Amino acid sequence: MSAHLLARVGNERFAFALGRVLEAVDDPAVHDTPQRPAGMLGMLRHRGLTVPVWDAGSAFGVQRAHAAGTALVFRDGDRGVALLVDDAMDIVQILGDELRAAPAGSDGEGLLAGVGRDADGLMSVVRVDVLVSRLVSQGARRVE
Repeated sequence: MSAHLLARVGNERFAFALGRVLEAVDDPAVHDTPQRPAGMLGMLRHRGLTVPVWDAGSAFGVQRAHAAGTALVFRDGDRGVALLVDDAMDIVQILGDELRAAPAGSDGEGLLAGVGRDADGLMSVVRVDVLVSRLVSQGARRVE
């Protein structure tokens, strides 16, 4: 059993391994950055670090419901990234044997470990290492 942070992006729910989330920042101050890559919303100063903020809707192919939201901050070595979701909802426990494969054709980039279910419905369980690596390779900057 492992703890995951459950977040909402539009009408979808995504679960992120809790041990990989440094912090969830409500209504972050995202600063515009010129010539940013598609999907990047800007930069966030977080505890002395400057990290790029990426749109979760763009990362997962889902329309976010709100312009504001919650930034989930992750770190990959000396680089940091944040993913803006609509809301960080809850901590859930997921058993490995409860995961089902993602539907065929729904995860061409390998971002999902599978699909889980709780009393409120389905959730996509994210491979945080794959997500962070992909975002870093798309333009994350070194942490200052």
